[in-house]
Amino acid sequence: MTESPSFPNVPDCPWHVVNDDHPDVARVLRARARAGELRRIAHGRYVPVEAWDGLRPEQRHHVLVRSLIDRIRPHFVVSHLSAAAVLGVPFLHPWPGRVHLIRPGEDARTTSATFIVHADLDPTMRGTWRFRSDDLRVTNSERTAVDLAMTLPFLDGVVALDRLLRLGADVQTIHDGIERRSPRGRRRALRSLAFADGAADTPGESVARVRLDEYGAPPPVTQHRFRERGHPDIVVDLWLSDIGVAIEFDGEVKYRDRALRAGASPEDIVIAEKYREDRLRAFDEVRQVVRLSWSDLWSETSFRGKLRRAQVPMRH
Repeated sequence: MTESPSFPNVPDCPWHVVNDDHPDVARVLRARARAGELRRIAHGRYVPVEAWDGLRPEQRHHVLVRSLIDRIRPHFVVSHLSAAAVLGVPFLHPWPGRVHLIRPGEDARTTSATFIVHADLDPTMRGTWRFRSDDLRVTNSERTAVDLAMTLPFLDGVVALDRLLRLGADVQTIHDGIERRSPRGRRRALRSLAFADGAADTPGESVARVRLDEYGAPPPVTQHRFRERGHPDIVVDLWLSDIGVAIEFDGEVKYRDRALRAGASPEDIVIAEKYREDRLRAFDEVRQVVRLSWSDLWSETSFRGKLRRAQVPMRH
């Protein structure tokens, strides 16, 4: 049995590896898994349940990737959604149970119970691998952006590209990489890139922008700042300047995550939000404030209803 080192961007979550040369250790780990102490995340890979339960979904996939370092061939590169997890890029759906890799120089796609190995579709970007301290090779932000834009639906592509641009990925490099790919999926990928906005702060904001576009609402300004002398600035997620409507996305994480609350109680956060909104509504240019939750983003009826009540123009 070996145990993991710690690694950046993910809370400490040690994993245990079953070594077939030590059947007694393997039996102990499997017994602990049956007892609910460990969770099996891949063949021969176990993590403590308490540590696993404390991770966000992308962090869990990141742990999966790193727990399989010894099975990833040295010249293979972590890519696509697995690279996204390592880089801290969000994904709206369940993360894959297998690790995505690129095999440089090969043009065939293969799969196994543990890995999805993609063809190397752009040899000109072969130098875009990031070498980590543990010798894990990961596609960089631009190559990851190209791979995701070419393989994900428009909405998911925008969510990923928003974050990658915010992390500093170069738009022109991504554009050139997409142009070199095959025509299939290229138009959607270019549209996702053109729509992406590195100012977006959360996946919820990204989804809200896509929904506004789908409904024919005016395009918003992302992360607009309101200033008042003697008071902290107020930054709103989306701002429809022509009609004076501010749109705020309320993700539950700021109420549930103790680290983000910085010691404040959920009640304190609610009260602070009320005072902030009262200040926001006092600005002369602000006519309405629309607050959105995840349930609104997935319900056209709910989202359109809130926009309609705020007199936001839309297509019928």
